[in-house]
Amino acid sequence: MMVSRSMVAMLVGALGIACAGSGVSASYAMAHREAMPVAVPALRPGARPWWSAFGSETLNALIADAGHGAAASSDLDAPAAEIGVSAAYVALVVQTLRMTYVESALTAVRRQSQLVAASPALHDDFAKELKRREAGAAAAMKKIDAQREANFAFLVARCGLSQEALSQAIADEVAQRRLPRFAASLPQAVPTVLLANRDDIQLAASLYGIEPQALLGGTIDAAEEAGEGDPSADADLPGAPLFPQVVAQGRAEVAEALRRLQASNEVAADASGRARQAKDEFERSKLRMSRGEMSEVQMLEDFQGLMLDQQRLAAADGELAIAWIALVASLGSRTPVLLRGSPAPDAAALRARPGLVGSF
Repeated sequence: MMVSRSMVAMLVGALGIACAGSGVSASYAMAHREAMPVAVPALRPGARPWWSAFGSETLNALIADAGHGAAASSDLDAPAAEIGVSAAYVALVVQTLRMTYVESALTAVRRQSQLVAASPALHDDFAKELKRREAGAAAAMKKIDAQREANFAFLVARCGLSQEALSQAIADEVAQRRLPRFAASLPQAVPTVLLANRDDIQLAASLYGIEPQALLGGTIDAAEEAGEGDPSADADLPGAPLFPQVVAQGRAEVAEALRRLQASNEVAADASGRARQAKDEFERSKLRMSRGEMSEVQMLEDFQGLMLDQQRLAAADGELAIAWIALVASLGSRTPVLLRGSPAPDAAALRARPGLVGSF
């Protein structure tokens, strides 16, 4: 797969999250399990494909189906099937889950409207505010649904499955309220040798008879300047000027992807903390209402706050998952991942700290 900066931006932006597992549609995943080897790139013996870090049989089956089409395609410029399918899958799950939160908040708003209508003197102009909220929720649902339909259509077309099968698979995932999580430690740097998985570096190396794995030492970290490689690291590389230039470009793209990943992790961690606080506040509100210390209208205010924070968490965890996919894309999709409990022996240079666990 030829990776470019524009492709990484596309993953984080267009396919990514304006929107968000191990839950599966058992019938769909089991029916396609035998097809999985078609989509698995050539990896080191015993290594697992990078998308297995999401722990989703639904995603595995989608990539297997997409692999059939990719194998038959002659379009050499098309992104690797597993990159596009994974990004669309993450976005679709997030968007579907966000819709459930908006619907729950809208139900709460309508209940408040009923209560306010029954005793208007107690709530002054609050009824007008509730009408604004209802209109805003309807507009948000329309926007999210349009994004959701775009990713849904992409997966149906790319993976060659029925709309009913995909709808059921996603519904099964969302019913468990689990977001796509990438079960790997958050890297502070990655071994430069992983750049050898990129098609552009393999092509440049082949033109000069170079074995890239033997030349790409050291690590790439997020502190490298945007748009520039490490001159000291690349100055002595053979195959000038093409091979050093391609390596420098690859280093810059990986550094950018690492920065995005680390920033997304911080945002998701903050969103997770806010969602926990909102949940605790809502539980206290329910208790106070049961004691007669708070009205139902007030309790429903805290419930809407919880739904808003759950939406933000879904979007933030979706951004984090997309950032992982973008990092893989910058390294070349044949790159295996460093999974917890199953580290890759040739990636000892990977410096990491525990990744975010984004369940709620």
